Amino acid sequence: MMPESLFLKIFLWFWLAMTLVGATLVLTTELTQPEVRLPRWREFTGDTISYFAERSADILEQGGREALDEYLEEIEETSQIQATVFDARGNEVSGHPAPRGAGELVARAQGNTEVQYQPRGRGSMLVARNAQAPDGQNYTIVAQLPGPRMRPPIEAIDLIVRLLAILFTAGLVCYGLARHLTSPVSRLQTAVRDLSAGNLATRVGTTFKTRKDEFADLGRDFDLMAERIEGLVNTQRQLLTDISHELRSPLARLNVALELARKRSGSEARPLLDRIELETERMNELIGQLLRLAQLEDHADGGEPAAMEPVQMEDLIDEVAADADFEANSQNRGVTVLETQPCVVTGSAELLRSAIENIVRNAVRYTGEETQVEIGLDRASREDRLYAHITVRDHGPGVPEKALQELIRPFYRVGDARDRQSGGTGLGLAIADRIVRLHGGILTAANASGGGLQVEVHLPLEQEV
Repeated sequence: MMPESLFLKIFLWFWLAMTLVGATLVLTTELTQPEVRLPRWREFTGDTISYFAERSADILEQGGREALDEYLEEIEETSQIQATVFDARGNEVSGHPAPRGAGELVARAQGNTEVQYQPRGRGSMLVARNAQAPDGQNYTIVAQLPGPRMRPPIEAIDLIVRLLAILFTAGLVCYGLARHLTSPVSRLQTAVRDLSAGNLATRVGTTFKTRKDEFADLGRDFDLMAERIEGLVNTQRQLLTDISHELRSPLARLNVALELARKRSGSEARPLLDRIELETERMNELIGQLLRLAQLEDHADGGEPAAMEPVQMEDLIDEVAADADFEANSQNRGVTVLETQPCVVTGSAELLRSAIENIVRNAVRYTGEETQVEIGLDRASREDRLYAHITVRDHGPGVPEKALQELIRPFYRVGDARDRQSGGTGLGLAIADRIVRLHGGILTAANASGGGLQVEVHLPLEQEV
């Protein structure tokens, strides 16, 4: 599908949204986490060590080294903090081993009211705080703490890998979501195309039977619509067939009465009787065409035309052109075959002849006087298959562009007055289209350059063994 399709729109928008959200989370976490954690950690440890320092100075002054040793052991048991205490001269007075580098940190802390920090290896840190006992003696507590859990700044390559992982994962998830959301639409689209192509038995109920969402409801509504359309069309066809059959008997009796009237009437009534006979023949021809159209519709709904056989299209076109030219000459018109190539089509020779005759006769009816209806036959490739390509071009007024697609609709007339004068019923091209589609072909119409209408027929060629 092209980017304008619903699937790609859903996929790309969801993919972009998920990728942006994931990338934003990664970047904000990496860029803001160290700056946020370190100040909070310093504030917390500073308050804790200040309390420990003042409490240790009080205990040492009041209870001596034994009391201080018990207090420091209690701190280590409860908080896993190893602490030592130094006097104003930098001597260790708690009896605990001093950590490496404590002397330098003690010198920095003495005479300073701020907590002093000194990073050590493996993420630990020495912290020192000066405190004054009630008797005025200054003491410094040094504690070894685990440092704040700050990850080092992420490398550019690691950041790219993470973003690509987010992009790939989001793509997979969004592809599955988009496919799940749009696959029912694609199936409905296929079903609508089949229905519009004339397959009235098209249904989608089995496709959506496992779904319980709105698409399932839409599928059921489509099936109800298709069933209703099929019923209406079948009723219309049956009514058309029944009426056509029922009209045959009155017409036959009318012809008998017409002959009797000719025998009993004088010469004055002959023009009127001739007119009645002409209109009766036209009505009889129309009924025959209606019956033929109904038969073709039945064939199109199931089955192939009878007497399927190889048909040499160049011979058939030459015969049709010769017959049509003989009739057209009486109207100061003509039919000519420009060129033909050998083409063999599998089908009914009778039906194919009828289709080509209807197209050619329609062209003869509307081509201008002193002009020729031109017929051509060659081979053409369409959708990786060879077709017999038949063109029938007249030199008439052409057809309005908006009416081209309606020409194959039964009883459609571009202009009622013109068709009444020409004797057309609007069934010729409709019958030809049904026959062509029955043989797996396509009939199209377009206005030719320089004026006139050009009808093209593509019939699949017989597969060569």
